[in-house]
Amino acid sequence: MRIAIIDDEQPARSELKYLFTKIMPNIEIVEASSGEEALNIISQQSFNLLCIDINLGDISGITLASTARKVIPEAEIVFATAYNNFAEDAFNVEALDYLLKPFSEKKVEIMLKKYNRRYEKEGNHMDDVITKIPLNIDKSIILVDVPSIVYIESQNKNSILYTKENKYIDSTPLKIFEDKLRSNGFFRIQRGFLVNIKYIMEIYPWFNNTSCVKMQYYEKDILPVSRNKIKELKDRLGI
Repeated sequence: MRIAIIDDEQPARSELKYLFTKIMPNIEIVEASSGEEALNIISQQSFNLLCIDINLGDISGITLASTARKVIPEAEIVFATAYNNFAEDAFNVEALDYLLKPFSEKKVEIMLKKYNRRYEKEGNHMDDVITKIPLNIDKSIILVDVPSIVYIESQNKNSILYTKENKYIDSTPLKIFEDKLRSNGFFRIQRGFLVNIKYIMEIYPWFNNTSCVKMQYYEKDILPVSRNKIKELKDRLGI
């Protein structure tokens, strides 16, 4: 799923981006700080969702939305604004929703579910994105926040989960985690490693023309990438 956040205020863009990635970590987000920049972007790229502020400084968000309807008619439009008196205009451009500042996680989640109900597209299902995963540790079940998982390693028939704060050992095979977390932005870089793409800091060369990734929070760990996975990984990262 690709989303464009169009707002002339950087803090508003950052807040909305944070909420989107918290709810759906695997989405792609592009930002625009003006109507002119947004027009350039939507004329060259395709999006599933456009989040548009009403007052963009250079042009009206309503005008931009009307233009976007002609350029990429398949995209849904959501007005994300501090103004609550443009509901009729939103109706005229068939906007999916109207989010008022300050944004709330609950309202953003409801909007995304509304989008998902309207478009049954593979890879965009909210139900495919899980927020917690159960681990069997010392005869107890621990629920780990999926967005906190940096990477998972397969070792001695166990899986080791490295989160931002802790490390957990679970008997579940890595393949099971791969299947469960695919829609959460996780990628199998090698037989023994499953990484959360959003925590990749660097791809660097290693022995025999192979590559490794450096992960945030675990910068000293060496995570090799299989030769047959490096191109797909770069494609996923847009490089």
